[in-house]
Amino acid sequence: MWCRETLTAKFLAFWLALGAWSGTAHAQGAAGVATALLFDETTKEMRGPAGATNFTFTFAFTNAAPGPVVIESVRTSCGCTVAKVPNLPWSIAPGAGGEFSVVLDARGKRGTVTKSVFVNSSIGVKPLTVRAVIEDATGNVAISGGMDDRLRNMQIALADRSAVFRGDCASCHAKPSEGKHGPALYVAACGICHDSHNRASMVPDLKNLGKATDREHWVRWITFGRHGSLMPAFAQSEGGPLTDEQIDSLADYLNRAISQRPMAQGARVPVRPVALPPLPGAGASLR
Repeated sequence: MWCRETLTAKFLAFWLALGAWSGTAHAQGAAGVATALLFDETTKEMRGPAGATNFTFTFAFTNAAPGPVVIESVRTSCGCTVAKVPNLPWSIAPGAGGEFSVVLDARGKRGTVTKSVFVNSSIGVKPLTVRAVIEDATGNVAISGGMDDRLRNMQIALADRSAVFRGDCASCHAKPSEGKHGPALYVAACGICHDSHNRASMVPDLKNLGKATDREHWVRWITFGRHGSLMPAFAQSEGGPLTDEQIDSLADYLNRAISQRPMAQGARVPVRPVALPPLPGAGASLR
């Protein structure tokens, strides 16, 4: 009798654990996206007059996952945009919800300004978008001389890929990666560009490259970047912010999450392949 009850209890525990695992996998969705965090809108747009200083967007959401979800951070794609959230980590019970605001500083900006917001949670990342449409004195959308801030920044990055690690850009592209490894480092250093709905056409979606990759591929790209593109070299020896240990952890994560995932049949590579520099010799340091 005791053995039968023990086996029954173990069998029940197994199925409960399997159900919890399945619920988490469903809540996370494909490629680490937090699909179970249901937002009132994933893109919010506001229109304002010339001279407007701030645009405030409020996002409301519900946790549709079978278990609690912990929001670990809410990051933005630019230092001019700030997320105002409760104390972190922020635990949301199943069926419960909450809201937070995102403030875009519009001083000195004209035309349409679009920024990305990334909600990093225990079940993945939820990308959001805020857009401010700034009118001119006549009530029309202001034109910034044919070149908006985003295009100007892209041209600067093309001329000097390491520019994103200096000045104001460092607050988004360098500082958040300090002390992070693996998945957390991906969110801080890679997701801000590659997972954005508003990424430039030359910035590929890493989860849908459509070509075979391996760990060596990721080490090369992270270390050296790509000349003639917006991809900077992240290794400290190349002027970037990442240590050898961080690069190794990031390459390991990308190899597990992307390289070992079945590739969609008929997928195409969105960028032209280029020759990459060889890896340093055995025992050589990237610093």
